[in-house]
Amino acid sequence: MLSNGNKILNPKHLQKAERRFKTLQKTLSRKQKGSRNRAKVRVKLARQHEKVRNQRKDFHHKVSSQLVWQYGMIVVEDLHIKNLVKNHNLAKCISDVGWGEFISMLSYKAESAGRVLKKVPPHGTTQECSQCGNTVAKDLSVRTHKCPHCGLVMYRDYNAAINILHRYKAS
Repeated sequence: MLSNGNKILNPKHLQKAERRFKTLQKTLSRKQKGSRNRAKVRVKLARQHEKVRNQRKDFHHKVSSQLVWQYGMIVVEDLHIKNLVKNHNLAKCISDVGWGEFISMLSYKAESAGRVLKKVPPHGTTQECSQCGNTVAKDLSVRTHKCPHCGLVMYRDYNAAINILHRYKAS
């Protein structure tokens, strides 16, 4: 989510390919170890993983190029992805997005284009109200930010994007 309200949707490449992975894994497990047929299925499975990786990489290249050429300054959260992946409920989804790879692409493209990329600490960006600054505690499943202090109601990620921009400007 961008601070101007634009939303970049996650194409969920891994989730779309899971059925194919499942059938290939099942086929592979049924083959005798050391057989040529097992080797053939293993190669098919590896190609499918490579396809998903290439789709994700292509999406990252396109979005990062678009952001770098569209904006002069880009501010992102300095996320600790290894800690986020420890949550077993969200690990697959977080890995499917590929934030680390995306941020690295964004940083080298911004540097080569002469743009500014800044990272801000992520602590509390989704909990804090972007209008009044009060902290509104909510679970991750709650996708709407509703501030009881000032009455602001907006999408949670949009609120966080505005807070990230405010944090950069404040530092």
